[in-house]
Amino acid sequence: MVEGTRIAGALQTREALLDAGAALAEEHGLAGISVNMVVARAGVAKGTFYVHFKDRAAFVDAMHARFHARVEAAAGEAIAGLRPGAERLFRGFVAYLDVSLANRGVKALSLEARSDPAVQDSMAARRERLVAAGVADLEAMGWDDAEAAAQLLAAMTREISVLEFDAGHRLPASRRALKRFLRI
Repeated sequence: MVEGTRIAGALQTREALLDAGAALAEEHGLAGISVNMVVARAGVAKGTFYVHFKDRAAFVDAMHARFHARVEAAAGEAIAGLRPGAERLFRGFVAYLDVSLANRGVKALSLEARSDPAVQDSMAARRERLVAAGVADLEAMGWDDAEAAAQLLAAMTREISVLEFDAGHRLPASRRALKRFLRI
């Protein structure tokens, strides 16, 4: 029982550090975040940070991984029970956009960190997983080059998320345009 309590406490501390990082990223951007700021916001000792993360890059990567896990969960819920096709694809995109708006700090962080060699590959792999999830929908819609189309639609959706990030709210016209591209 003590072991389980200790593990639960460690997970809670890790989440507190990630939450602190997300809040700081929203306030200051990636460049403005230091380990000292994260631990101060989380209310833990600096050594605790290094118990959970090898370095700052591992922390940034963990924040991005948590963001993508939230996207995957929201998209999975949004498309549950739907057959492959345009509506399922669109609902997955909307879930991504909504999670991006709800996690503005991590979205800001991911935009800034894309060129960081320390996290570039793992971030790209997570993005590719999301793209790959849409291929079956595009194939069901009759697209010959479903993989290329999935890449382009994902890029369009990421751009909408950036526009919404800048605006600080949903952009219904952009979402309608995405829906129209899918011919829904």
